[in-house]
Amino acid sequence: MASSIPNKMTQTEKSNADQQTEVSSIKAAFPNRCRVISDVGEFSQVVTVQPENMDVTIKFQLPAAYPSVIPEITIRSQSLTEESIADVRQILRSKAREMLGQQMIRPLIVDAESHLRALGLKPGKTILANGHTFVDKHQNKRRKQKIKPKCEDELQNQKLPSMKTADDVVKRIIWDDALEKDDFIVGYFDRFRGLLEKCFSAFSWEDLASVDYDVLAVPKHRIQYFKYKKVKVWDKTRRIDNVFGSAEGTKTIDVVIKELQELERLGQTVEDSPFYNSENNDKSHLDSSDEDSSDDSDIEVTIGNIVGVTSTKSEKEQDSHQECRAAASVYGRYDKEEQRRKEIEFRNSLRPNHFLCVRITNVEIIDKIGKIQDELMDTESLFAECCIPGASLHLTLSTLGLDTTDQVLQCIEVLKKIEPDLKLALPTHNLKLHGVSNFHNQVMFSEVHHKIDFQNFHSLLKHALQEADIQIRDGYDYVPHVTIMKISRPIARILGTKHIKPELYSNHTQTYFGEQKVDSIYLCSMGKERREDGFYLTPFEMHFTT
Repeated sequence: MASSIPNKMTQTEKSNADQQTEVSSIKAAFPNRCRVISDVGEFSQVVTVQPENMDVTIKFQLPAAYPSVIPEITIRSQSLTEESIADVRQILRSKAREMLGQQMIRPLIVDAESHLRALGLKPGKTILANGHTFVDKHQNKRRKQKIKPKCEDELQNQKLPSMKTADDVVKRIIWDDALEKDDFIVGYFDRFRGLLEKCFSAFSWEDLASVDYDVLAVPKHRIQYFKYKKVKVWDKTRRIDNVFGSAEGTKTIDVVIKELQELERLGQTVEDSPFYNSENNDKSHLDSSDEDSSDDSDIEVTIGNIVGVTSTKSEKEQDSHQECRAAASVYGRYDKEEQRRKEIEFRNSLRPNHFLCVRITNVEIIDKIGKIQDELMDTESLFAECCIPGASLHLTLSTLGLDTTDQVLQCIEVLKKIEPDLKLALPTHNLKLHGVSNFHNQVMFSEVHHKIDFQNFHSLLKHALQEADIQIRDGYDYVPHVTIMKISRPIARILGTKHIKPELYSNHTQTYFGEQKVDSIYLCSMGKERREDGFYLTPFEMHFTT
């Protein structure tokens, strides 16, 4: 027995040495396209290879006993069907069994490349067939069609050409040895807290299904941008691609690095970069004059029939605005830019900037809405910016115009004064969130079913605000709802449409989300800033104790 232990140790050491030799040869054969991780769970080596010019990665997980046993083989590609991937994997496993005791990774890769090429996975332009991407060998032979001139509206709604995806950027950072992973920051949408930033190296970029629960990972469709040393180099919404240069007017990452190195040589900081302010000022594409650019603009669309609706702005102010425009028309005092500025100011004066709401705190509701949002983002990754994070979900009670600090303080005093009356009128029945619907195919929301006591509570609150001369800027008749997603104007420009296709949520028109108790109301500020817990900034909260 004593003599057998050294033999086993020698065999183990020999197996490890053989693995190291084979792995080194694979790394040499696939420079910049091979990644090796040692001692991962039950596997001594994990080798991931990306065949050249193919949208595929092949992972070989080597047990300690390899090559006496076959490796675990995983194939990932967005351009192949699951059936095709399973077929290729089965072929490789069969070949691996025939090669037990031998170095087999290189022959398996060569065999995989051959079968993948047979499936059409090779360099060239691709087409979408049955929901999957394949090479289109005849694309250039298609008959040219006469293109009719498009009107201005059609040109605005035209879908923009595609650029490199977040997945492409991730792969580039992983496989390009010239790029330091710690220099990159990932901006992504968290389902509950909204937009967050983390260092690239903090994430696990393995298949989400294979990572543990305590490992930080993120679906690619939730990634919104990448930064290199504080400089935004890829932004999905704003169509910036300074990694590959695939978007119009952009550059490649090596050019960006050289420019920043030159700045450092001159003793300047990253903020001195000529493209830092224009491409990293997040407010530049969120101009307040763009009515649909704000994430909070979903609060404005609160509802139903528009027939006969009039603005809550005072008639005196409306008359004043009309007189101003008439004077400009008759006497020509204002040029077109001045008129445009005045009109924008007037429209903004009608828009709400605060709102009262019931916050959604039921975890069951938040989770179910989050799953629907995940389905939407699987269909179109750009929807990530349109979905309302779980921490921000709410039921709007009224939208308000509080333009000054004094007006905010006045509203708070009114709420404090009527708190006893609101407490007496507090709904005893929970609100039930059941079903999914839409406003004009632009806002997707959960329907809120309620009893008469909630209606009385809402009427009391609104009447008290009106009596105190608090500006209520509700644009439509009140229909209780919880917004799930709204197509913003920047996203509509990229997609070429501002409408949400009903078939995207047709399976959820009767989904039951759960019940929400009305035990508090929040006065919230419309803006991009959020509290630490992900909810809106709240100048005032009223919590009812029973």
